[in-house]
Amino acid sequence: MNAVINLIKKYSVFLKYMISAGISFVLDLSLFTLFNFLLKSSISDISIIVATVLARIISSFINYLMNRNGVFKKNTNKIDTTTLVKYYILVVVQMVVSATSVLGLYRLTNMNETLIKIPVEIILFLVNYFVQKHFIFYDDKKRKYKHEKV
Repeated sequence: MNAVINLIKKYSVFLKYMISAGISFVLDLSLFTLFNFLLKSSISDISIIVATVLARIISSFINYLMNRNGVFKKNTNKIDTTTLVKYYILVVVQMVVSATSVLGLYRLTNMNETLIKIPVEIILFLVNYFVQKHFIFYDDKKRKYKHEKV
């Protein structure tokens, strides 16, 4: 039993990140599917790009708040502009990679866009964890992650 508890403690940040990412993923995927469905008849497969952007704008802010307050423990009442700017640079890069990957794979395979998006987002999930942990929510002054006690 102690081994399980120690394992949970050791990976608690990653487990919290998985929960946060899972909630954001479901929200993002649901919004993407809805926006893509609503826009596809009027703007063809470009709806993939527009749906990605609209869904990501909404889901990313919710994800930022969950990661800042729950995962990496930077509880404050005001928004930290440094982490917010870094986070949104990552969001824009991720959004471009996601949208172009899904569009490219859709044009290549003609598979369902939502089904294509799932593995693309799983890969981005792993990359984003390391970027957020090591570059966005990393406290250089204390040489510790902001979620760790000094």
